[in-house]
Amino acid sequence: MQLPIETGARSKLTENRGYLTSLLLSACEEVLHKHGLHTLCIDPDAQIFEGESFPEADLTIEIAKRWQKQIARVFSGNVEQLVKATKDGIKVDPQAIQQNPEGAIEQVEILLTRKFSGYKAEKIAQDIEKYGGGAGEVAVAAATAIGLTPVTTADEFALSEGMKAAYLSYREAELNPKTAWDRIATHTGLLPEQRIALEPFNAQYGRSLFAAKALTRGMDGIREALQDSFQLRQTEEVDVSDELVLAVRRLLDFPHATNWCGFDELTAYAEANPRQRCSLGAMSAQVDELISSKMPPGTKVQAFSNRLPGGMSAEPKRRGDPLAALAYQLMTVGANFPKASKQDPLYLHFALPKGSSSKLQGLWRDWLKSKVENDADGGTVTFDELRLYREGMLDFKPNKVVGMALPKRPEFTYSTIPIPVVWGDVNHSVALLKSLRLALELSLAPDFGFPFILSANLEIEPEWNVFGKVEGIPSALQPLLSSGIYQRQGHLTEKEQQSTVTAEQVRERLECIGKLTIGVSSLQKRDDCLYDLARAAQRPLDFYHVLLRWVLREQDDPNLEAVWTRICEPLNRLLRSLMSEEHDLVSNYLQQAAHIAEVGKLRGSSFRRTAQAEPFSEFIKAVRSRKAHMDWDTIFAALVQDYHTRLDRIREHGVGATKYEQVKQFYQVLKQLFDEVYHSRPERLLTDSKTLEAAYLFFLQQARQELKAKAESKAETSKAETK
Repeated sequence: MQLPIETGARSKLTENRGYLTSLLLSACEEVLHKHGLHTLCIDPDAQIFEGESFPEADLTIEIAKRWQKQIARVFSGNVEQLVKATKDGIKVDPQAIQQNPEGAIEQVEILLTRKFSGYKAEKIAQDIEKYGGGAGEVAVAAATAIGLTPVTTADEFALSEGMKAAYLSYREAELNPKTAWDRIATHTGLLPEQRIALEPFNAQYGRSLFAAKALTRGMDGIREALQDSFQLRQTEEVDVSDELVLAVRRLLDFPHATNWCGFDELTAYAEANPRQRCSLGAMSAQVDELISSKMPPGTKVQAFSNRLPGGMSAEPKRRGDPLAALAYQLMTVGANFPKASKQDPLYLHFALPKGSSSKLQGLWRDWLKSKVENDADGGTVTFDELRLYREGMLDFKPNKVVGMALPKRPEFTYSTIPIPVVWGDVNHSVALLKSLRLALELSLAPDFGFPFILSANLEIEPEWNVFGKVEGIPSALQPLLSSGIYQRQGHLTEKEQQSTVTAEQVRERLECIGKLTIGVSSLQKRDDCLYDLARAAQRPLDFYHVLLRWVLREQDDPNLEAVWTRICEPLNRLLRSLMSEEHDLVSNYLQQAAHIAEVGKLRGSSFRRTAQAEPFSEFIKAVRSRKAHMDWDTIFAALVQDYHTRLDRIREHGVGATKYEQVKQFYQVLKQLFDEVYHSRPERLLTDSKTLEAAYLFFLQQARQELKAKAESKAETSKAETK
């Protein structure tokens, strides 16, 4: 008996929440296996179990408890990210207290050791003067009389910071400043009269600076104070949170009826006060104010309600439901992000193909694990861009700045896996191009072959009806990348392939763009060149101008024949893939003109770029300087005569009637181009003059190579006949 459990049944209302969803599916699998069911196959948005019958009891609570344990296990191993040293003191996140209080105290001690190492007497003296002056001379004198003197050593400063951390933790437990300091005094061994003498000083910043020397229990007392504050902050509830139970009911669709009230939720969202609406759109229940480090970078700031006096503003707050914040926090602690990255990542979502087995899931997890194990220090995994562009081979290597932030734990990979990808200081379009190339190389590889979605969002709609999908393609890149919806070539009929851009075609285009990039630009400028070439796909004829511009940027007097040898193959493949009728028409005329010019040696007195383009430049100059009373036949006739005269003057032995006929044929072809493509409209031709001249120069190199090959072939034939 097959019992489907669809995780995407409510795809129009819910989203795949990354690692959070993977942990939920793992918890669901464990519970169902416990009740006698076995996994038959895994789909990207569903899973099929087999067994005698589905349990009659409601499994929601049991799954939610197992889910909560898995989430807690993740955060318990990442205490260092939940205990932070700020300018206001060491702050401990509630999650660290709930999941690993002992580890939180150890992390506080580590941070206090760093405070000890970073002690600066001048800075501390300024703080002592500031907060001592705030309390008044009488209060300072009274404190000094009973042994409360300011800190003077690094050890004493570390103890003062420990008391401040305990105070901040007590305040998070909603104790008032007086009660908080009473408890600190009890645990650290301050005398009652000393506790009273501290009252005039600033509770958060001043008291610890004057009390550190008087501690009788030292670090042991601070540790006890932290433990006491943690106990006050821990929730007494043993049961799973209502939020997770509700999430299980929302995200899982079991083979029995549920009482989900979807319209009520949509109505509540539509009618909610904007200040109480989740920035990400969907809401599970209560909406909280969260600082930006707990929400995705792209989340909108809906209100700046935390303005401080004096025109300063603290961290702007986002509003989101706890489940959305939890999904993002799982990603930040569970992925191998760079240690210092402020760029918004793109998310590369891969999914197992429909009908996958548990064994394939295990192979997938092993592949991801092998890539992470290569980097002992943690961090992103990238690939050798130069080798990929030249050979089309993915060679992964560790990198601390850019690349894929792969998951640290195998349980983060279930039926889908979101991989954050960061590319450093590049614009969104370049990041999209590089991420898509990576996605296609992986997805189309014989040993990988998984469907993908590339998005700027962590949460996506769990729909996997196509092989590949790219969200948010800029309009400038759409001619190159098409609609962003891709099928594999083998999934389409021959008729559908003629009108559809497939994943294989997009990979070929990006492969050609990559080869062109390294063919004309330096390694330091390859991202800029990649972007320029990708945008040129809006009008394929512009590729010649962009390529020539980059060649001239790198070299003042380049060898265009060598450049053309490097770029002709990928450029022609790219142009065939884009199928531009305008390019085919224009290139046909320019190739004819270039062939005539090369046969007749129609050029200036050298092989410099300007000399090679001289006859074409004269054509552009004649069109630009044409007088209104002159017809075009007269213009071209004069152009033929003038350039023939020019060649006669610069050639050592002069030129004759044969050269005149070649010049005439050359300008007749250009006149056909002018008439048939530009309809004898000079303003249109002049707008494209740089593009046409660049194309002519490259076609001239092509004609030269063809004539050389023909001459060599003829010579070899003659030599063979002689033998």
